[in-house]
Amino acid sequence: MQYEQETLERVMKARASVFQAAGRGDVAAVGAAESALRAGLGQLFAVVENYPQLKADESFRHLQARITQLEESIADRRELYNAAVNLNNVRIHQFPDLVVARLFAFKEAALLEFSEEQKRDVDMKALFG
Repeated sequence: MQYEQETLERVMKARASVFQAAGRGDVAAVGAAESALRAGLGQLFAVVENYPQLKADESFRHLQARITQLEESIADRRELYNAAVNLNNVRIHQFPDLVVARLFAFKEAALLEFSEEQKRDVDMKALFG
């Protein structure tokens, strides 16, 4: 039971970290916090495997489907963000946009990038042997 509680607490802390980083506008911290949240959710779903009655519960199945939708939505938003950053970074160096960019001191923005390790699916067998 202790493991389940630690897993749930890890997910809740990661979720809070995502909101705090987003509130600060810290793109790198948002990416790191979302990776931690994703890993924690993977562990949470693995814990559920030990509870067939919970796994069969309609509410939990709905939760799993909703989390999957949210992960896909987040991936789409990351892609949209990176496209906007690329457009910004190109336009601030092209005439006539560079005139306005220099006038208002627009700077290049950082892409939201993840390592291969962060993008990799959670290995349930490695977690629970």
